[in-house]
Amino acid sequence: MLASTGASEARIAGMNLYNLRVIRQTKGSIAIFSSSLGDISMGAAGLTEKQANAEGFQIVVGRNEGVDHHPAKLPETSKQKVKLIFSKGSGVVLGAQIIGGQSTGEMINILGLAIQKHMTASELAIMQYGTQPMLTAGPGNYPIVLAAMSAVQQMYV
Repeated sequence: MLASTGASEARIAGMNLYNLRVIRQTKGSIAIFSSSLGDISMGAAGLTEKQANAEGFQIVVGRNEGVDHHPAKLPETSKQKVKLIFSKGSGVVLGAQIIGGQSTGEMINILGLAIQKHMTASELAIMQYGTQPMLTAGPGNYPIVLAAMSAVQQMYV
């Protein structure tokens, strides 16, 4: 679970050795990982709902359940669950968990970047993305977007 953090810090150290002047604000690790067990893949980044509550955040949780290919009858299509944790006041994404098929690893990487860049539920709800039937959910059913939209609806109701 420390390999991706170590690799990122090693790139910064290497750039510093050659005076490439990478500007980075150190805000700690976002605790991002992905793994696979048989046909099930899972990933997490940032805070869980339990951690966010324990740290005193007022949160909104966005969820989506769907499939990772379109149409759903394609071979090797997997059910997929996405859970996004947002700060209620600012709308900033604090954490994410995904369980599903092979696209889980890359989706959690997207959400790790979203956490690093302090993206909001509104920004994730309107993000642009590329879809392809054998690789992703459908254009109107992209799980990150739908989970973010679920949170936005809760924030403004």
